[in-house]
Amino acid sequence: MNTRKVLFWTHLLLGCSAAIFIFLMSITGVALTYERQMIKTAEQADYPAAPASHSQTLPMTDFVNIAKQYKTKRNTEVVLINEQGAPVLIKDGRKTIAYLNPFTAQEMERPGEATVIFLGKLRAFHRWLTLDGKFSETGRWVNGIANIIFIVLALTGLYLWLPKRFNKRAVKQKLVLTGNYQTKTVRNYQWHNVFGFYALPVLLVVTVTAVFFSFKWPGQTLKQYVSSEATSLPKPTRLPVDNIKQTLSINQQINIVKEHEPQWQTIRFALSEHPTDLQLFSIDTGNGGEPQKRMSLALDTINGTIIQEQRFEQLSNYQKVRSYIRFLHTGEAFGLIGQTLAGLASLIACLLVYTGIMLSWRRWVNSRENNNSNMPLNANNAK
Repeated sequence: MNTRKVLFWTHLLLGCSAAIFIFLMSITGVALTYERQMIKTAEQADYPAAPASHSQTLPMTDFVNIAKQYKTKRNTEVVLINEQGAPVLIKDGRKTIAYLNPFTAQEMERPGEATVIFLGKLRAFHRWLTLDGKFSETGRWVNGIANIIFIVLALTGLYLWLPKRFNKRAVKQKLVLTGNYQTKTVRNYQWHNVFGFYALPVLLVVTVTAVFFSFKWPGQTLKQYVSSEATSLPKPTRLPVDNIKQTLSINQQINIVKEHEPQWQTIRFALSEHPTDLQLFSIDTGNGGEPQKRMSLALDTINGTIIQEQRFEQLSNYQKVRSYIRFLHTGEAFGLIGQTLAGLASLIACLLVYTGIMLSWRRWVNSRENNNSNMPLNANNAK
């Protein structure tokens, strides 16, 4: 058996065995294409309107004083969002524990909660095959294996896509949809080849990055071969009592940060139990899924000078790669265009599953018919 036949049967058998899981991941991936925008739209619809008495948001000192009252396992963090009516978020690590009305500082319901819950459960099914939104180790492994199979299918499919004889007509049949199909099998074959070829680069990026979410070993392997050394920001130290009165208010500090990064979309900072000489801020100037548009800076709390800033380019190679892996999977690293490409590739993956199964079914039916037609006459009479 030659190499092409081995790869063909490998492609066919693996494709049929993992088809249902690849289809489920792909179709849910399509539904989650614009997840960030859907959540943002739902949230904005629930943002509070400014009271008739005053349209200005309250000073940040009010929110800081309220935030300090929440009990958290980690350092309490405050997040500002650069949108009219957006609540001030109080976070405990990744978990948001309170949404505060920007005009009254009162705790409010989570904006767009129904949409967030629905998409959260859909995302959980996409990652772990669960319907309740909870983590499943089994589901993660199943999807992880399906992703690896998909990578193998992509690579073997590329080899099988290559014409046996390179000429203009053969290549054209693999690259252009003719629209002239004598049978459904011919149509499915061309769809499988043409759409699969054009979607291959994006699908490889989506599936390779997905493996990092399913297993720990890809990240551990990456860390062994990619530098993790980076210049970190200085750590804040507690101020002497005599210097406390000289510190700038948090409102003044925030204004300095806004002037430094006028394109800011979110500003995040942690609260400390005691006044410190530095305040660290994390700023995002992108859509939330563009790691190259994030930065951190250390601000002197007494004179308001920026001691040091850390942009994406200054992170370690490992941090850069890991940041991109997360958002290359969804396409968000390249904004709306990247998301659209990832969504289209996922939709094409559904088509590839359909055409692949139909081609396999037709091959099986034809083989049965051929076997029956080749049976000896006495065997047919015996029936």
